[in-house]
Amino acid sequence: MKKFLACLVLAAGLWLAAAGTLSAQTCSISVGQEVRALTGGKTRVVWVQHTGDGTDIFALGPHMRLLWFDSDDGRGERELVPGEGSFYKPLITPDGEHVIFTNFVEQGVYIVNWDGSGLRELVRGIAAGVWRDPDKGQTWVYAQVGRVAGPAARNDAIWRFRIDAPEIRELVWNKTPVNPDGFQISHDGRQVVSLFPWPHFGVATLPNDSVVELGQGCCASLAPETADMAFHLLGDHRHLMFYSLKGEERWKVPVNTGPGVDGYEIYHPKWSNQNRILALCGPFKGQGGISAEIYLGRFDSTLHSVEEWVRVTNNDKGDFFPDVWVDPAAPKVLRFTLNGSPVAGPVGAN
Repeated sequence: MKKFLACLVLAAGLWLAAAGTLSAQTCSISVGQEVRALTGGKTRVVWVQHTGDGTDIFALGPHMRLLWFDSDDGRGERELVPGEGSFYKPLITPDGEHVIFTNFVEQGVYIVNWDGSGLRELVRGIAAGVWRDPDKGQTWVYAQVGRVAGPAARNDAIWRFRIDAPEIRELVWNKTPVNPDGFQISHDGRQVVSLFPWPHFGVATLPNDSVVELGQGCCASLAPETADMAFHLLGDHRHLMFYSLKGEERWKVPVNTGPGVDGYEIYHPKWSNQNRILALCGPFKGQGGISAEIYLGRFDSTLHSVEEWVRVTNNDKGDFFPDVWVDPAAPKVLRFTLNGSPVAGPVGAN
């Protein structure tokens, strides 16, 4: 009888474990489907997570994890590089196949393949951005390199290095201090938006030419496909301020409207490689970032509001610095039927 009961307990345990696994897989698949419906195609997201109380919002310490998510593999969020360490501002390369990150404690820039293989150091410094030359097909990492370490490194110069031959380097910017946590290069490589330094948001002409200040805030980002618009996060951490780089127009967009954000502050907003898709983390409820999750949003066709959100993560740790890549083959514009099914539509469709 005891043996029979033991077998029942074991069977029940195995069934519950299997059910839990199935439930986790179903949840992961569901989130992947939601993300694909939002973006229109295969989507990859990378970010960092504080293993402690969520107070290391800028990922400057050694107690971080590097996490990633692929909309199409059904596996949910998981580690890209095993274990905790120093992981700062991860960047997905334009081909979607590699992630670049900084070991901020040691001041080294690293690259790893999307499947977690091929981890290696590229250069000493702090990664600021990544850019692919549209004419030559070469990918460059932009890094802050100099004698100053830690947060004061904003006074160091920005150089760029070919990721396939990092010994090839070119000076990009040393006219002013610059913050590396908001640094995005235009498609042609001739302009960059950043903080020169915080809180002075502006657009600079490269290499090492001039900068025009546009406003004040943090978390600078540049429209990836057209490079004719930029935004930064306002001081209330609830709105983005948009700027037309080819005119005088500017407008404010609320971005604390995602499910579960509930009007609280957000941080680290960033455009994806498509104009309609952005990533951010939140909510921040005044207790550090322990409540911060990763969200993807889709702007409307005018970029004056966020029309849809998907929450990517669901855990009890602070998740920061998201970067998102959408398959370039995905439709650039989506419209929806009355029952919520996504269908491809022409530009300007609603």
